[in-house]
Amino acid sequence: MTDITVSPPVDQAELEAFVPVHRRTYFMSPEDGQAWADWVPRSNVRIARRGDRMVGGASLVPMGQWFGGRTVQMTGISAVGIEPAERATGAGTVLMKEILVELNRLRVPLSSLYPATQTVYRRCGYELAGNHIRYRLQTDHVDTRDRSLQIELTEDREEVKKVYDEYARRTAGLLDRSEDMWKRVFEPYKQEAAQAYIVVGDGGPEGYIVYHRTTGDEGFRQNMYANTVALTPSAARRILTFVADHRSFTQTFNWTGAPADPFTFVLSEPRREVQLSWPWMTRIVDVESALRERGYPIGLSAELHLKVRDDLLPSNDGDFVLRVADGKCEIERGGHSSLSIDVRGLAPLYSGYTSAHELLSTGYVEGSDGDLAKASAIFAGPAPWLADFF
Repeated sequence: MTDITVSPPVDQAELEAFVPVHRRTYFMSPEDGQAWADWVPRSNVRIARRGDRMVGGASLVPMGQWFGGRTVQMTGISAVGIEPAERATGAGTVLMKEILVELNRLRVPLSSLYPATQTVYRRCGYELAGNHIRYRLQTDHVDTRDRSLQIELTEDREEVKKVYDEYARRTAGLLDRSEDMWKRVFEPYKQEAAQAYIVVGDGGPEGYIVYHRTTGDEGFRQNMYANTVALTPSAARRILTFVADHRSFTQTFNWTGAPADPFTFVLSEPRREVQLSWPWMTRIVDVESALRERGYPIGLSAELHLKVRDDLLPSNDGDFVLRVADGKCEIERGGHSSLSIDVRGLAPLYSGYTSAHELLSTGYVEGSDGDLAKASAIFAGPAPWLADFF
């Protein structure tokens, strides 16, 4: 596969010329293919070529992800596609490896993506790191009625963002959304403009719901799709009451939430359904910066000697000493390598998706019970999840 080269489009015309390849990959209409080309910055696209012929491509989405109460720089990988006649030739692997070499050179800590297939991404060092879960609840089944807090229509997007950031700080995996990602929340593609409501208590905002509606199964009754956050149980009850007040014209309430979602705790009966559960994968691109930028459990003081195996990025391969205290990590090269871990296994450990002991059965990690327990404690936190597709 040495005849495959990867680089950004040289100009807008070349990006436009790539659109048919992108469309064939994703079965897109001409309208949607053009919308993608208009939306994605040309500098964020990487095209794979065999000679002068385009055979695939992907787009980079610079953002961040929250882990341990701190945001870590992350580049999302989106719209990975290979010309159908070029599949299973190794072109996709070359494309992804070249992108990762570039990101590693820039010392980007993390890369995350939603896999259509896991094999090619595992080959490049990605591994499962969390879930995207979409819940569905029939509005007739909302059994909460609580109007103790005010809920108000708002056009203040910054107020909504502050509530989201406070919630993201408490969880693991949520995006530190770029302006483009926030635009998707407030202005969903091919949908009516979203409506934003803020929930206000005595101390200020406690939650929000940003939603749009689509035609439902019962004709005039529609489906509500929401991006929503509740910082308190009162806010969760108020938002569900707001949803119930729409039941005459709204059939279902659909939202993305955590594995232990706040809204499920305030419902009297477990009538919500999991409509979709899609795992996402993460790649530790630069081990030192990823470990340094993440937050850690307050009150924990520990030292871990770690040997990382990375067969693609040599700068990650080797021995590290982690010293965790006061929620932060100091890291240096060296140590006596008491815990050995493949970079693929480091991703789910880093995100909190699995403990070090659970990783034993994957073959990604080796170490004593004491070191495994120490690693599990260092990376402990809420179950990681993502609310956004990208």
